[in-house]
Amino acid sequence: MEKNMSRRRFLGVVGTASVAAAFAMGSLSGCNANNTTPVLGPGAEAPAFKSEGKGQRLVCGVTGKLIKIAPAIIADKLGYFQEEGCNVEFQTIALADAMASMSVNRLDIDLFGVVPACTYISQGTGIYIFGGTILNGSEILSHTSFNRPLKTADDFRDLNIACSREETGQMFLKNHLQKNGLELNKDVEFVYVDNSTTAMEGLRSGQHDLWITNNAMGFSLGIDDLKVAGTVVDVTGNYPCCRQNCSVDAYNTKYLSLVDFEVALLRGYDYYLNNKDAVIPMLCEYSSQEADYVEAAMYGTATYRNVMNLSPDPYCNAVKEFYDALQELGEIDPETPYSIDEYAVSDIYRQALDIMLEREPNNETYKTLDQNFAAHNL
Repeated sequence: MEKNMSRRRFLGVVGTASVAAAFAMGSLSGCNANNTTPVLGPGAEAPAFKSEGKGQRLVCGVTGKLIKIAPAIIADKLGYFQEEGCNVEFQTIALADAMASMSVNRLDIDLFGVVPACTYISQGTGIYIFGGTILNGSEILSHTSFNRPLKTADDFRDLNIACSREETGQMFLKNHLQKNGLELNKDVEFVYVDNSTTAMEGLRSGQHDLWITNNAMGFSLGIDDLKVAGTVVDVTGNYPCCRQNCSVDAYNTKYLSLVDFEVALLRGYDYYLNNKDAVIPMLCEYSSQEADYVEAAMYGTATYRNVMNLSPDPYCNAVKEFYDALQELGEIDPETPYSIDEYAVSDIYRQALDIMLEREPNNETYKTLDQNFAAHNL
């Protein structure tokens, strides 16, 4: 599916990323992007670039062999990108390098990360967030002796919670607890840990009460003295994890190619939902993971609940709320003059979904996505 991008090429990109913000306002001043699918007045027309850019080559970054991008993996393996006339090349790249590269228009798309995209936007550098990869990807582990319910903010009072900085769910949970009356590092304490071994030993020793970690960790641990005590989504409601991101140049010069990309991905998503028995071996081959893990991580089992939602919907409302949460937590500058409104967009996804609804008006996957669109993107 993908090939490695050279280290030399990306060292050059990363070296230029720090100056991107300085030029961002000048370089983006003519972008005329839209937050969501616009409501056009009588006689008004969509910007010209939205009817252009078909057949352009797209370079899409992927991180490792993570199967959370299952719709894209499926679309690639089943030839959907080719069928849609989408000339896409997948290249393996670290997330930080991908974001740096997109910020200076050297990479078109990346399918991972929401915090880095928000960070660049807050610094004045444009990255468009145009679709979804994952919602609600965090679970909460504990020692088996822990017996407190985890449903309300007050259930977390006086707890010590281990987490990794990059785990999106811990940030959304922190903000939720703050909004509901708990003071961080007084009423509840969050501690960053370097790795899963440290977190697990902290649970066993009683140093930590909880550990917020990635989906399916509770399944893959296979350790009798630890359990899944709860999930972040059950406390906070839906929150965005990995997103589909693209560069300013791709959005403005390759728009219809991005639509074709999204059409293929929507087809991959529909196949993922309706062909479990075929998808599991496909993802096993891609990732070299065992079938029982892939099933648990992507679908859940009779004894393990999968909370990861692979919806391609941009969830623009939730992304904007997450941006606000990052400001409240000080993860991005609370006083930044740069809004995310211009860069959390649903127009590419909406156009792709309309294409699939016209092709397959009775397809339940596309009908459900259509019915839920307005609630997530107004």
